[in-house]
Amino acid sequence: MRGFKKLIYFAVAVCILLSLSAPAFAAWPDKPINLVVAFGAGGNSDFNARALAKYLSKELGQPVVVSNVAGAGGTIAAAQIKDSKPDGYNILVSQISMNLAEAVGMVNFGYRDLATVCVFSRGADEVLVANESAPWKSIKDLIEDSKKNPGKYKITANTGASTQWIAVALRNAGAQLNVVSSGGSGERLTLLLGKHVDIIPMPWNMVEDYVKTGKFKVLANVSPVRSKRIPDVPTLKELGINCSYYYDNTFFMPKGTDPAIVAKFSEAVGKVVNTNADYRKECEGFAQEPTYRGTKETIDHYAVELGELMKISEQLKGK
Repeated sequence: MRGFKKLIYFAVAVCILLSLSAPAFAAWPDKPINLVVAFGAGGNSDFNARALAKYLSKELGQPVVVSNVAGAGGTIAAAQIKDSKPDGYNILVSQISMNLAEAVGMVNFGYRDLATVCVFSRGADEVLVANESAPWKSIKDLIEDSKKNPGKYKITANTGASTQWIAVALRNAGAQLNVVSSGGSGERLTLLLGKHVDIIPMPWNMVEDYVKTGKFKVLANVSPVRSKRIPDVPTLKELGINCSYYYDNTFFMPKGTDPAIVAKFSEAVGKVVNTNADYRKECEGFAQEPTYRGTKETIDHYAVELGELMKISEQLKGK
């Protein structure tokens, strides 16, 4: 009889444990999900998070809301998510800035200290543009001219931002430019229009009209390969300048989040990006190619990118 009672107690204990653990995933999500964008409203990451959120809400059956926690190159939001409860309801939206912050030494953590979910969009190609009156037709012309006139020409770049990688790479290629700190893309655009600087990095979709009307000229594309939208513009990489990246907007959850929740969310994202015609049309209207990378592929991408940035870590730190 005692043995039978022990068996009953054991069975009850197992049932309790199962009831405590299984529903955590089975019921997820059962309340709104918060996407925390690491940058201000209106930018690339913010636009893409909001464009996707309304379709994810339908896919997951719960509201998917977007909030912005900007500052310190995206590290404030990243730290907030890193330290939040790993229940799948607070999700970081970041991109290359995650790796840059680690390489520059702004933070002592990185993507490996979070649960990487997936890449959900790719921002428009980053290009280097100058005013039409600039005396160069190519990056090679710019480099040679800057050697003859050290510090004469100004380029915008911010510490801990992707633009700093461009400045370091151009310097390593021989350019002798005056690096000017600026705010976001909107401020850079104003600086170039006012001829306060000579060359700026900008998303293609924000300067396309200026190029078409003859106000700006495009010198190079920062993407790893030539863009289908601007196939005649060479990449920095093919010009022998060691800088190439995409703005691959990525979801991260707190480390320790149930892998089943990570997988379920990633699957829902992939379904919207790859099959939702309305979403894809919306992205393409913003000069973007709908892009999705699963968890493993995303982790591999971040590992390679971080490796490239760590090679120039001291230079990124200004040493």
